[in-house]
Amino acid sequence: MVPFELITAKWGEMELSDGTIVRFRVALVDAIPSEETTPFGTEFEVNIATGISVTPSPESIEEVKDKQIIPSGSSVEDGWKQVKIIKSDSAYEEVRYSNDKLGEYKIRVEIEPAMVSKNTKFKTAKGEPLYVVKWIPKLMWEKLSSGEET
Repeated sequence: MVPFELITAKWGEMELSDGTIVRFRVALVDAIPSEETTPFGTEFEVNIATGISVTPSPESIEEVKDKQIIPSGSSVEDGWKQVKIIKSDSAYEEVRYSNDKLGEYKIRVEIEPAMVSKNTKFKTAKGEPLYVVKWIPKLMWEKLSSGEET
């Protein structure tokens, strides 16, 4: 049984200098208490998952129209070009974590895009450039109620 339930989640969005729009999200996959006595109460280690949905600009699609499709299961080492983030809005997810001993906590994980690159040597099966995002994850929590040891 997963010891938490979803409270709320919000997709993020960013606009890139090449005119592409990227929507993204974060999901808290697991939260494990790592220390019980800290200035912030219980410390948590978390596992998160992220994903993106890209709406490339017509210019970006044109840039790779004559390129070969990325071979399935292969990694691409060259052809990367950094793209500036013009504006962005972070994504987050909040969960209620419950533990009989520790009580209830609201845990929030937020991701902020830091850098974006696109590959101009290959294209995806959809005929689009491949985009990769580097994130800055932020983790916060607050105690909602006490467990058996108060």
